Amino acid sequence: MLRSFAKPGVDPAEAARGGAGLAGVDHRDLCALFGQVPGDGRAEDAGAGHNDVFGGGCHLYMMPVPVHQRADMSEFVNRKWVVASRPEVEVELSNFELQEEPVADLEPGQLLLKSRYVGVNPPMRMALVSGGIAGRPIPIGRTMYGGGLAEVAASEHPKFAVGDLVQGELGWQEYAISDGARRHAVNKVEAPAGLSETTLMHVMGGSGATAYFGMIEYCKPRPGDTLVVSTAAGTVGALVCQLGRLQGCRVVGIAGSEDKCNYVTSELGAEACINYKSEDVAERLRETCPDGINIYFDNVGGETLDAVLGQIAFGARVVLCGGTSQYNNDLDWYGPKNYFNLVYQQAEMYGYFIGNFSHRYHESRARIGALLREGRMTYREDVLEGIENLPTQLIRILRGENFGIPMVRVS
Repeated sequence: MLRSFAKPGVDPAEAARGGAGLAGVDHRDLCALFGQVPGDGRAEDAGAGHNDVFGGGCHLYMMPVPVHQRADMSEFVNRKWVVASRPEVEVELSNFELQEEPVADLEPGQLLLKSRYVGVNPPMRMALVSGGIAGRPIPIGRTMYGGGLAEVAASEHPKFAVGDLVQGELGWQEYAISDGARRHAVNKVEAPAGLSETTLMHVMGGSGATAYFGMIEYCKPRPGDTLVVSTAAGTVGALVCQLGRLQGCRVVGIAGSEDKCNYVTSELGAEACINYKSEDVAERLRETCPDGINIYFDNVGGETLDAVLGQIAFGARVVLCGGTSQYNNDLDWYGPKNYFNLVYQQAEMYGYFIGNFSHRYHESRARIGALLREGRMTYREDVLEGIENLPTQLIRILRGENFGIPMVRVS
């Protein structure tokens, strides 16, 4: 459509045809408006093929219009783990099925994520049966959930480019289509200065925040306090041990092997560590905590929590973070018998959900990042290779066989 370009009072139809109605209007302006190149008024400028609309000679050049080439998805094949059945007691490989599917074409506003690392954690067990905090178990046939790190393999999204590193909900799969916000929501990230990109998944991510805010908001440590930590060699427990030591606590860990106990005392700085698989936890707590337990950071629940409640000191703080020992009994949890000791000892017991502190994650990242770079804190990863090992990693965690922060390197 041609837009009229004429002085006030000039007939628009005449202006569109050119001629007298354009008197006083610089033909170069008109040429520019319609994407033409002004000539100098010579006769040859008005020759055939130049489409001299305005007089004075305008060379009309058809400029090539760039055509957006969408990414070819035919080269991508996605492998994913779907939920095949509900576990009756312990999680088994048969509860999952590895499937292959072609990757769909991207729509405008979408991007294709190629998974690098997927994290695995004990609460995934609850997602298979009770649904955990959401109360909605993953439907049979649905891709198993899991967050991690990915790179953008293709993009039709204006805010994401191929090669960007992103973090978010990926699922147990090699590729995921995201819109960046709701469907597989992700954020662009960078590896923290001086640290591995995988730290974004634990010590510089949710696990670090869980340990940090659990300590400063609920444990409220004081120099000289006796702090007992279950799963002391685990993702969160190892950080709590170190934070407690740095704040002057006397730390006693609980772990599931001699190697783990040696790690807790020699590298994390605990004064003692109890092997719950080979020792009587209640008896060893009496030996290692003769004046009672001032703080208990609980990651396991069950009988271990009960044993600790029987030996808390006056004014103790008991902080409930996880319940690893009970996830396989998801619909029939063990209840503590010694809970009334909270009354006798005027103690406090808290449960907390780390999502409530998401607006303060920058605090934990800054503090823990500084401690890591200064060499005052450490961490250990337990990485399995290949998407085939995602169910195996979950089973290992629930059996206490992992040693370090569990994840799977997918690509």
